[in-house]
Amino acid sequence: MKICLFANRDLASQLALAYLIKGLDQHHLSIFISETVGNSSHYVDALKELSQFEKTAMNSLTMDFDQLAETVGCKLQGFSDLNNRINATEGVARISDCDPDLIISVRFGLIIDQPIISLPRFGVLNLHSGILPQYRGVMATFRAMLKGDSHIGSTLHYISDRGVDTGDIISIEKIPINPECSYLLNVLHLYPRGCDQVLRAVNAIDTMQPLLSRPQQGRPSYYSFPNNQEIEQFMALGYRLFDPTELQLIKDLQP
Repeated sequence: MKICLFANRDLASQLALAYLIKGLDQHHLSIFISETVGNSSHYVDALKELSQFEKTAMNSLTMDFDQLAETVGCKLQGFSDLNNRINATEGVARISDCDPDLIISVRFGLIIDQPIISLPRFGVLNLHSGILPQYRGVMATFRAMLKGDSHIGSTLHYISDRGVDTGDIISIEKIPINPECSYLLNVLHLYPRGCDQVLRAVNAIDTMQPLLSRPQQGRPSYYSFPNNQEIEQFMALGYRLFDPTELQLIKDLQP
């Protein structure tokens, strides 16, 4: 199949792409990247520090985004030159040129509209790093830890319209929260199993097996970036957003 991978320029996406391109080596891949999720100008200081540490960790990994793209024989593409107007004629054409059978989104920071959603014959799948519909939006793991949940999870679902994290659910994988690990490392621990969710779905599609899905059930909640008060509450529980001593553990997560 011809598959377009949509990712964001962040640490979790970098690790996820490494997993996915290894597992999708029998398919023709094109990779598109967004530069941010949401408006980073709204970050409080603690989130800016988290972002800076992520950049340090990204630089320590074996392959950057351009090198990951090179390993599958494509050039990394984005939409910053179009002022992120991905749904404009030029953006849609850029994706259409890849003639995708399937689009897979992992942490992609731009909202896609119907002209793009209708391009691939097998639809658009999104791997969300949170349990839906309880944790729509960003930093779902932070919210789960703050609420005292015992588990976090990743949800594979369809994107069928402009709604954020609203599509029919294919699968949910849960793992226990490790209170000894930072928020960041807990998030990263989601992706080995989360990427397996994607690979199972692709295999089902490729072998003409039914890929079952169901509408989201339960009361939905949507979250944006936490404010200072919420981060202080998080810290008061003994949690950390990141921990520089975990850098080797992060590098060990590479496939």
